[in-house]
Amino acid sequence: MSASTVAIPARNRGGFALLLAVLGIPGVTIAWDLPAGGFWIGMPLAVAAIVVGVGARRTSSRLAPAAIALAAVEIVFTASWTVLG
Repeated sequence: MSASTVAIPARNRGGFALLLAVLGIPGVTIAWDLPAGGFWIGMPLAVAAIVVGVGARRTSSRLAPAAIALAAVEIVFTASWTVLG
């Protein structure tokens, strides 16, 4: 068997990063009732949004920075909720 990878066109990576960041919002807010809270749903999506967004900064002028900012807010929210809670 061989491993397959999904290739996302360069012009769509900013939108994909924003999609990951938007999907991470319920993961860091609503998922706290689940075991391990937002760590196993929201945090991986936020980290993936940052990674894809950083890679898409050259091709996407507005979507990639928005995705990076939103994902950073999610990470800060999760960290502060963990420290204060």
